Amino acid sequence: MSINFIIAQILGLIALIVLIISFQKNDKKFLLKFQTISSLLYALQYAFLYAYTGCLMNLTCMIRNFIFNKYNNKKIPVYLLIIIIFLMIIFSLFTYIGPISLLPMLAVIFYSIAIWHGNLKLIRYTEVFSCLLFVIYNIKVWAFTGLIATIIELIAALIAIFRFDSKGVNKHE
Repeated sequence: MSINFIIAQILGLIALIVLIISFQKNDKKFLLKFQTISSLLYALQYAFLYAYTGCLMNLTCMIRNFIFNKYNNKKIPVYLLIIIIFLMIIFSLFTYIGPISLLPMLAVIFYSIAIWHGNLKLIRYTEVFSCLLFVIYNIKVWAFTGLIATIIELIAALIAIFRFDSKGVNKHE
């Protein structure tokens, strides 16, 4: 077991903790700030595993979250969403090593559209879908704490759906 592998697993665990915290408050700005930190940690995890598509997708997510957070509760211009999606596609093509490389790209594109839309319920449901794509990717690139993290993230998103969506508490959409 290499030192890179161990460091990657530790970074994935820390990223998970930050990400779970992001879902436990019904506030979009809070969610985006914590997910920016989590994305940086996940990007580092994937870099240590030489999984460059996952790394670049997470770095792009950081940029996305930073830009989207600047708009607070205002509508984010569609051209920013298009630019971010374009970057995600370019980075994915640049790091393409087979169909597995497309999974993180699809996950972050769908999630970016949900964040752009701004509906917290849609964000949470899209998170579930994105997690499923990342489960497959994490298995393939040996991001084992990333895999565990993604499964826990999936459970956390489902809990948030139960807490906020099944009870009609979504007042901050």
